[in-house]
Amino acid sequence: MIRRGGPADHPWVIEEGTYAYADLGDYRRILPSWLTQPGVLVFLDEDVAVGGAPVRRGFAMLGFYLEPNEHGESQPIADLLALAVAPPYQRLGIGKQLLQHVIATTARVAEHSKVWELRLTVAGDNTVAQRMYERAGFVRASVLASTYYERGQLAVRMVRSLAGR
Repeated sequence: MIRRGGPADHPWVIEEGTYAYADLGDYRRILPSWLTQPGVLVFLDEDVAVGGAPVRRGFAMLGFYLEPNEHGESQPIADLLALAVAPPYQRLGIGKQLLQHVIATTARVAEHSKVWELRLTVAGDNTVAQRMYERAGFVRASVLASTYYERGQLAVRMVRSLAGR
């Protein structure tokens, strides 16, 4: 089940994200700053374990913010900031479900705003994630400088049009 995350979930998101993105930089420092931004939504995938306690399996972080376009005008942006699945639950379709939830959420927002696409940035060497994003309708838009990630990896910017939702 996917649900909206809240402040009580932030420590788990930070811990899981720090582990998932350890090769890219210090996400123990980065994630808390994202989580406090007013336009950032967190979604969690949970399963009910034996005994009834929920087990968090993965998360997605979606940001809405304004960014200047080529004319210097502010335009609304939807950005999949992070998507991670805990190692015991990888390759079970959880990442795909979280991604589809983010796409659907963004499409609903797009109906009432001028958000025309959903974008994300993925490490250039993360071909598994790139294929998942391509299957969900994302295309490569650009390759960003090796200074994008703290550890110097190339970053691939991908976008998915929300036209026709």
